[in-house]
Amino acid sequence: MNETPERPLLEQGKGSKFIFAFFISFVIAKILGVAFTKIFTNVLSQEDMGIYTLILSATALIMSFASFGFTTALSRYTIRYKAKDELAKLRNFVFTGFVIFIFIEFLIILGMIIYFLITHKTSFGFNSDNYIYLLLLIAFIVIAQLFSSMVSAISSSLQNSKIYSIVVIMRVLLQIPFGIIFTVFLKLGVFGLAAGLAVSEVIVAIYCGYRVIKDIGIGKFSIKEVKAIIEFGLPVYITGLMWYAFDLGILLFVDNIDNATGKETIALYRYGALTVVNLILLTKLVLPYVYRPIIYKYFEMERFQEMEELSIRIVKLSLIVFFPIASLVYAFSPLLIRFLTQSSYLPSIPIIPVLLIMVLFQYLLNIVSYGHSLYFRNYWNLIIGTISIILAVLTGYFYIKNHIPSIIGNPSYLIDPTSNTLSILPVQANELMGIALAYVVKDGTYFFGLAIVSQRYFKVRYQYKTLGAVLIFMVASIGIGVLFYLFVFQFLGEYNNIMLSFSISAIVFIIGVFITKLIKKDDLSFVYGLFKNYLQSIRIPSIRKK
Repeated sequence: MNETPERPLLEQGKGSKFIFAFFISFVIAKILGVAFTKIFTNVLSQEDMGIYTLILSATALIMSFASFGFTTALSRYTIRYKAKDELAKLRNFVFTGFVIFIFIEFLIILGMIIYFLITHKTSFGFNSDNYIYLLLLIAFIVIAQLFSSMVSAISSSLQNSKIYSIVVIMRVLLQIPFGIIFTVFLKLGVFGLAAGLAVSEVIVAIYCGYRVIKDIGIGKFSIKEVKAIIEFGLPVYITGLMWYAFDLGILLFVDNIDNATGKETIALYRYGALTVVNLILLTKLVLPYVYRPIIYKYFEMERFQEMEELSIRIVKLSLIVFFPIASLVYAFSPLLIRFLTQSSYLPSIPIIPVLLIMVLFQYLLNIVSYGHSLYFRNYWNLIIGTISIILAVLTGYFYIKNHIPSIIGNPSYLIDPTSNTLSILPVQANELMGIALAYVVKDGTYFFGLAIVSQRYFKVRYQYKTLGAVLIFMVASIGIGVLFYLFVFQFLGEYNNIMLSFSISAIVFIIGVFITKLIKKDDLSFVYGLFKNYLQSIRIPSIRKK
């Protein structure tokens, strides 16, 4: 089944196999992730879960620092080298990136150990107990995650769904039993949870290393490939480094500003509100793995009209799908938090709407901000990323530090009706909202900046009247939900009020979209064609076979 101007790649179902596999993999991984969260938020205290969040954030920062932009560049150069049938260059590219990564990570961990031995001071908000062992665990986790990141980048670029699915599911499937063994049976607490993560990641890495060697082979270190990594990946690398430093920094700031409840506040954010919001990240994750490689492929083939048409359609459909899902997630958040964690995480509910705005910016960013990357102008990521980080830091600092009265309102309404004992400290409410607003400023600035720049390099004539109509329906639907929340369902209690009011918002939006025919017949045919042609999709062979 060859690609033709009349039958583009995605409409033929070539991309639908990967979409379908990604969806199934994500659902399975999410179910396993729910089990993980449910188990360990009931086994460990909020303070321990806050410490584990700091461990994950520190790991992500070190992973980003050591990568030198390698995995970002790999997703772009895999397509280029594959299109030009230059397997040797791809092989050398992978090996060169791996060598750079190991060297930088070794320096990071060694430096942190030497600093601790000289000063007897820890970093990342960790206690001194088992600090060196914890650093070594993080080192193993980071190295292991590199292999899975390489396989994910290659398989997504080639739309190889089988390999990607195995990696995604294997990671979560292994982490639960190892976490239980080390945490519950060996009673190692949060250190055992980190040890379980390390063991599971190493097993996944062994499989991923095997796949890379089997499909690509072992290359040689090449200065040319170092230049290629720097050319495409370095600006994004520095931006990503600032991103992860911001993630860890704002959590450490909250921890340091309130030593009594800091880690509990971090846990409320990460395993309360963010756990619920993460339920709608499926499409946000699908876009960079499915949509972006197809855009790059069209660009290499000089199929500019198809690029524009695909972008226009995806933007409209994505916005229409996002809003009702987001409304329902917030509406049922009280039930979801109880199901995903436990009742003690309910006080994080009021920041969920703010985090949903953050996700919307992230969601749209992956769709509209590719123009500059087509021409390797990724220095814009660094420029705009720097501006967004500065504004976010100022927002978080002044909101939290100055104890601005929280827009959460009186936290006394956040009482669990089943126990009548749950409440949240006003300081925690202020810190939670400060974290959420800082992320909205960061992602909002980054989205608008890159969207404007992207249009400069590849102009897409979006249907602004249609998009404006969708946004009007969003605002109107939210307004209707708020009116029901304030004046109609108050007598039902806080949680039932949220559920009914914002379920109505979702229903009103869906009805309005269909009545005004914002979704047309060809849009439905487009979506239907993705799954109808799924079984007709051919399996993409490994690179080596080519």
